[in-house]
Amino acid sequence: MKPCIIKQPAGVGDVFFLQKIAHVYLEKGHEVIWPLRDDIIWIADYIPNIRWFKLSEWSQGPYRQLFNYSGFAETEEFIYIDPSTADRTFNTDPTRIMSAKFGLAGLDHTDWGKYFKFDRKIEKENELYYDVLGLKDDSEYSYVNDIVHTDIRKTGRLSSREYEYPVVENRIIDGFTLFDWTKVLMNAKEIHTIPTAVCFMVDVIDTNSKIFYYPNDERQYKDIVDIFRNVTEYRDVR
Repeated sequence: MKPCIIKQPAGVGDVFFLQKIAHVYLEKGHEVIWPLRDDIIWIADYIPNIRWFKLSEWSQGPYRQLFNYSGFAETEEFIYIDPSTADRTFNTDPTRIMSAKFGLAGLDHTDWGKYFKFDRKIEKENELYYDVLGLKDDSEYSYVNDIVHTDIRKTGRLSSREYEYPVVENRIIDGFTLFDWTKVLMNAKEIHTIPTAVCFMVDVIDTNSKIFYYPNDERQYKDIVDIFRNVTEYRDVR
């Protein structure tokens, strides 16, 4: 069976969102090949069955020239899907950047969450929760995240707000990945975040948190409003 090659080397949230495309082709019997930026290859440790590549290694391999092309193609040798540019090659609605990625592959995006599954590393989660963050089983806190983008940009847009509970702020901690924050997210009383990769995790984990998202603008709100299901309220960050 010919391989299915997916061009979406970043960002982290896009990779989470697009797991349905990978699963559809896996279920058809194709090997799914997915190069990732080297700095987020940790995703491969949590999501099995896909043949993940470091982008630096991919760029030296036999299929490297494919990434010069956009769109969707099926040949006798491979299937090629480029969701990373779908908003420019497929979409006609500038407010629908995310759903265009599925439209390119002829798939519906609204049930994406059924296909986003990841292996949890409970020992790492507990280490972060208890030892690093100093939380307890009965801790009440608001998880607050204003880190966005694969390049890790802290916006500061939520720092001046007041929260009902003591704040546990998302931060980059050596030795831990975003997936290792799962226990923190599950146990939070409230979750406050800019729409980013965290939101895709929050939508599929078991949590009773009140969830508040702060879109950057109206365009971003229209892009995500039918993606996330477990949202208590969308709020204006201003």
